[in-house]
Amino acid sequence: MAFSSLDDLVNKMSNGQTTGQVVFNKLVPAAHTAGRWYDFSALAGTPIANAWAGTALNWRTCDETTGNGTQIFGIQHGGNVAAATKHIINAMAVTPGVVPGVLMLVDMQGYYPGISLNSATAQTLVGTPTLRYPSGVGVRACLITTAAAGATAHNIAYSYTNSAGTSGRANPVTVAGTASAIVSHLTHSGTAANNYGPFLPLASGDSGMQSVQSVTLSAASGAGTAALALVRPIAMMPLTTAGVAVERDFVNQFPSLPRIIDGACLTWLYFAGGTTAANTNFYGSIEAAWS
Repeated sequence: MAFSSLDDLVNKMSNGQTTGQVVFNKLVPAAHTAGRWYDFSALAGTPIANAWAGTALNWRTCDETTGNGTQIFGIQHGGNVAAATKHIINAMAVTPGVVPGVLMLVDMQGYYPGISLNSATAQTLVGTPTLRYPSGVGVRACLITTAAAGATAHNIAYSYTNSAGTSGRANPVTVAGTASAIVSHLTHSGTAANNYGPFLPLASGDSGMQSVQSVTLSAASGAGTAALALVRPIAMMPLTTAGVAVERDFVNQFPSLPRIIDGACLTWLYFAGGTTAANTNFYGSIEAAWS
């Protein structure tokens, strides 16, 4: 159950039902382009980088305690709390880099690795995800570059099963991939025509997805690989001033208490509001409590 009152929240936290401030720091190794979204799970720092382990095109589940089975890359949030429910109480982030920007905290359910960006034929994805959210409501897909794409322009199409269990659903609009996309770029995001971010568009009436069956590029880009990740958005924080921490109080300032499901593999997606220089650092923390 959630907290019954502020007194209940304070009592639970004072009795140790809190993570305390869980700190993260990430280093951007290459310049990030304004208007594009990037995945921070693959960046060095704390937690360690996600190296996208797994067999190509086969589903790989992610969770807090085992990561992807090879790297434990998610933000640690205190383990399972059984019958209790865990909620984010506050969060903080700061960067000395170019602002504005946006950080989005997501629960990465898992991913399909090894998708070739140098293929123009349908790539069949294997495995049925076990999701932490009933029927996949709110779960979205993003195609994350894991080895730099080639320079040939291409569009991206995908077929998925929605949260109602209907298969054969497809993106309702043309989605352009980014030529020469760098590692960690959500390759369909940006400011060019037919770019969408941070998530691949859903068909009309859909509110989430259970799985993805295939990915097809309209042309081989010339190089590169990607992972198609299924994520659930948890919370967002704008970065407004370089070197000044932004804080989010989810009890009083934004009284929403975003829930963290047991096993959640928490990581950040980043929207670059301006060109972010190579070797820019991002720091921050989250604090969660349970009742």
